[in-house]
Amino acid sequence: MNFDNIDDIQNVKYHHRGIKEILNSLLETPIGIHEIFVYPTIDMLREIYFHYIKRLLDNNNEIVIFLPYYENAESVKKVLSSFSIDDYNNNNIGRNKYKDKKDTGIEYVNRYINNGSLLIIDSEKAFSNVQEVETITNTNDQIDKDNPLTHINTSNTTNSNNNFLSLVRMSLDHINKLRKEGITIIADYGFIYHNKKDKFEDLLELEKSIPYFFDNIKIRQICLYNQNDFFHKFTKQQKKEILDLHSKNIIMME
Repeated sequence: MNFDNIDDIQNVKYHHRGIKEILNSLLETPIGIHEIFVYPTIDMLREIYFHYIKRLLDNNNEIVIFLPYYENAESVKKVLSSFSIDDYNNNNIGRNKYKDKKDTGIEYVNRYINNGSLLIIDSEKAFSNVQEVETITNTNDQIDKDNPLTHINTSNTTNSNNNFLSLVRMSLDHINKLRKEGITIIADYGFIYHNKKDKFEDLLELEKSIPYFFDNIKIRQICLYNQNDFFHKFTKQQKKEILDLHSKNIIMME
């Protein structure tokens, strides 16, 4: 496979191969970072996001917003319900086959969904249907005037980006209510470069609307890109433009 000499792109800060190394790198990413993670396969992504999301919910006391593209929300719930948190501690990453285990279940996932700590929404819906997002977040409250994102200028952004910002604003309003330490957003943008007419331009506009660093905003954002898409749908210059918009880059090579 030709990777267009990705090592020549100076912005690549991490270039790992192992699942546990990738997970540790993600866990080391502090609040305030806008990060990109290029993943090889959906199976590897599932193992990583399972352990990563559970750590954020159980240990970090954060709100997690997961916007998948290559699988739907119900599929993500099944994955999150099928592993044991002890697999990471016992170095069993990579050995799981998404089988049911006694110490996990849909009740665990639903508990976090019901208390507002975990939002799982198909990425295309999150960017295109703010009414559905409002229903899923289960809030009709007025936006907090002290919310830092309330004052962001959205005059040059598309409706899709405005819908996404609305989702983030609503979630930020919940931080104090739920006594959370911050928000982690994990979003796969595959729907943009697969379904839209001006694919790269729309993708770049979205990435530019997200700060390089979230100053004074308790957000960590991880942008997901499928490896095959990243290396075959974009030119080398386009890949560099995408990477340059992120403050931390992780490319996992299969």
